[in-house]
Amino acid sequence: MATLTFDDLRFHRKDSNTVVVEFLGNYSFEVDAKALSSIGTYSLGESSIEFRNVSEQEARNSFNAILNEGLGDLTNSTTRKKTLYVHRYSGIPLLGTTSFGIIDRNTNMIEVRPITGCNMNCIFCSVDEGLASRKTSEVIVDEKYLAAEVRKLVEFKGCECHIIINSQGEPTLYKPLPELISDLKAVTAVKTITLITNGTLLTEKLIDKLAASRLTAMNISLNAIEPKAAKIMEGFGGYDVEKVKKMAAYAAKTTIKVTLAPVIVGGYNDAEMEKIVQFAKEIGAAVGMQNYLFYKRGRNPKNAVQVPWERFYAELDALEKKHGTKLIFEAADYEIIKTRPLPKPFRKGQTVKAVVVAEGRYLKEYIAAANPVAAGLHGRQLPTCAEGRIITLPDCEKKLAAGEKIKVKIVSDKHNIFYGEVV
Repeated sequence: MATLTFDDLRFHRKDSNTVVVEFLGNYSFEVDAKALSSIGTYSLGESSIEFRNVSEQEARNSFNAILNEGLGDLTNSTTRKKTLYVHRYSGIPLLGTTSFGIIDRNTNMIEVRPITGCNMNCIFCSVDEGLASRKTSEVIVDEKYLAAEVRKLVEFKGCECHIIINSQGEPTLYKPLPELISDLKAVTAVKTITLITNGTLLTEKLIDKLAASRLTAMNISLNAIEPKAAKIMEGFGGYDVEKVKKMAAYAAKTTIKVTLAPVIVGGYNDAEMEKIVQFAKEIGAAVGMQNYLFYKRGRNPKNAVQVPWERFYAELDALEKKHGTKLIFEAADYEIIKTRPLPKPFRKGQTVKAVVVAEGRYLKEYIAAANPVAAGLHGRQLPTCAEGRIITLPDCEKKLAAGEKIKVKIVSDKHNIFYGEVV
């Protein structure tokens, strides 16, 4: 008899022919019961599966084959979209895209994006995430792989760094979030870690875990105080602003520095600005207001007004003086400095060899992986974190398959974020 137990998997029967395997809480795939029966007579536990009349090694080898296939067919339980699982053996680098992984803009502030997908539907979302997103797929990154690659980049920079966990989506949907924070904080040169969240999934228990993991700060996207205005902004009728306020107040009493970070959309939540400042003062939180901007691929609500920057800062200045609360910040306030740039292994206009790894997040989009060595850079000294790059191929009319070798012309390379076209 062999009992296989897992930390990140949960099992339950959908029907007599199908077993659903949940992965990391928010993802799942289905397994044909016949495939399990072919290994041996089995029974399911919540996080284990027991096979009779078979050795543990044989059961593990056979089940791992089923598991590997299933992880290639994941579905996000929140958005119901297919999901790409990125891990150290996937052949997918973590630098090169804004969707997931690591973003370095040549400063000591590093953006870390472990997942995509969101449980809200904010009417102003600049990256069109959420329940009504036009995107066709999601991504989740293995925690250990992500932490290890961030460590390499921090070591390359050679200075104190600030980490921003700033997903294209809601990062508290990422089950190993406390472990990620703990692993990142274990890097000596990581001075601060800030989490950006909509706050809806926070609980006292989760906040305590985040604090224990040594999370430095939490920016909560509280966009209104009045319930009706808050629901309109979030685009989700079930949004509970009172719960978010309660969790913000609880977090502010821990070691975590809390900042309320609303997006001010002209014509929608202008009247909430002062209320947010007042609430922040009550709970001992800071306020970092953001001005709504129109984005081509974002969600831009009807009749929304882009407030001119001069007027926006004038309003913040007036609120600062009235409430004695700092509302206008500069890079120096966050100790952000320029660092030596991470080398670009490819340049705009260059043609490189790449391998298609998956469909992208939009229709007719693919992502490919390219290695500097394949581009003829054998003699160039690159840090270990620069061993590969993701290249996004948007608006691709040609049908591509995972594993297909292609040639790509780089059309954009800013900040080591690469876009290309197949040639």
